[in-house]
Amino acid sequence: MATYRALLSLKSSLDDPDSHLSSWTPNTSHCTWAGVTCDSHNHVTSLDLSGLNLSGYLSPDIAFLVYLSNLTLAENNLSGPIPPEISALSALRLLNLSNNVFNRTFPSELSNLTNLRVLDLYNNNLTDVLPVSVAHMTNLRHLHLGGRKFSRKFMQFFFQNPATLADDIQTLYSSAIVFLNFFNKV
Repeated sequence: MATYRALLSLKSSLDDPDSHLSSWTPNTSHCTWAGVTCDSHNHVTSLDLSGLNLSGYLSPDIAFLVYLSNLTLAENNLSGPIPPEISALSALRLLNLSNNVFNRTFPSELSNLTNLRVLDLYNNNLTDVLPVSVAHMTNLRHLHLGGRKFSRKFMQFFFQNPATLADDIQTLYSSAIVFLNFFNKV
């Protein structure tokens, strides 16, 4: 799938009541579209659609943006699962999906994003437990998982199994300055 078609697939999965994505039309270059940044070869390297009042879901076709290093969709109303296909974005350095309504489980495949430096999932509806494999993301410098919408089950593994996680968390801490924000506002 071409980059152009992947972006149009993403647009079709979103509801854009304020027409922020009106520049995303077939008769213009995708590098001129709102929120899209390209390199000198017209590869999409950054997609920042934060705070645009978008709803809908994140299309798995995002995985076809293989040069993407920044994916920021914060402060919208996106819901459904975080597509595990994101794990195919090996160039990704920053993933910010904070302040949305993503639900279901944290995709363990995200731990395959070994170049990721920032992972911000603050304020979503994630459930289940955080996979221990996240601790093996050694380039991670900022991990933000707090917020009032995380389920208690999601965080309980940390509190019930501190000895099990000690080595993995120490590995993560020793390789990075990590901001772990575990709290629930009720």
